[in-house]
Amino acid sequence: MTSPDLFTLPASEAELATLEEQLRIAVVRGDPFLDDVVTHLIIAGGKRIRPALALASASLGGSPASTDTIQGGIAVELVHLASLYHDDVMDEALIRRQVPSVNARWGNLVAIVAGDFLLARSAEIAASLGAEIGGLLAATLARLCQGQIAETRSSFQIGRTEDDYLRSISDKTSSLMATACRIGSMTAHLPSEEIEALTAFGECFGVVFQIRDDVRDVLASEQELGKIPGQDLAEGIYTLPVLRALGDPGVAQELRGLLGRPLSPAEVEVARGLIMASNGISASVSVARQYAEDAATAVQLLGDGPVVKSLTALSFGLLEDLERSASSLAH
Repeated sequence: MTSPDLFTLPASEAELATLEEQLRIAVVRGDPFLDDVVTHLIIAGGKRIRPALALASASLGGSPASTDTIQGGIAVELVHLASLYHDDVMDEALIRRQVPSVNARWGNLVAIVAGDFLLARSAEIAASLGAEIGGLLAATLARLCQGQIAETRSSFQIGRTEDDYLRSISDKTSSLMATACRIGSMTAHLPSEEIEALTAFGECFGVVFQIRDDVRDVLASEQELGKIPGQDLAEGIYTLPVLRALGDPGVAQELRGLLGRPLSPAEVEVARGLIMASNGISASVSVARQYAEDAATAVQLLGDGPVVKSLTALSFGLLEDLERSASSLAH
């Protein structure tokens, strides 16, 4: 289960290296303790998919990434990093990116305040790019919170609908992907129709990305995930493969008997096995395929140049990776 290489996007290694350097600079304040905490996950690595989308979108204009585009990508990535700090507190997670989570190392209070610090720095950077981008990032943060609240309210609800799930992931995942594309295209001063097309791509791509993550939570190992698999199941977050498995007569009754309450590690493994034995994985792949096709359609009007080809390849690359994982269950 390997992610498509981000360097297939039209963002040069030099631009990505500059972004990585500036990302650290953006949060370092000269306080050794604070600097250690807020750079913890930056140093641990990550795909940097959101700022890479900003760089790729800006590159449609044909010029190297501007300082504003780099800073816009950083603002988006800081929101994402802050969400990880907060998510790990909510989930009581111990591992993130194969290192101890911030809350596990320094405690919940430090993790929450450090996440707030990252959000504050993101807002400061976005505001420096102008009122429109500052407002866009604020509205995106509101969507992220709305999606998280909706997901939290649905915890342990076997009756959660697929529409509820899709609305939640649209807000908590797709919104930031779309904003990354939009900020990249805005800082490159692209025409409005191109900005809208890239934003629509980000929305659809984000759904593919999240469905893949949710399937991986069922299928992947701890080493592949960088965290304990089945975490969503344990916490009562019933994602698309779970919801589709609950509709499979072959496993529905037994799976329903497990869900609706917190699960022990052994019960999580039983539930994962039931979902793998159901049509939940293949059905989730089908939904992801539709969104990947919608993402490709969104950027068709931008022509068939390298940017469009790279974005389309990234979306279908995630889908193909998901399909490979699903097909392994049949062997």
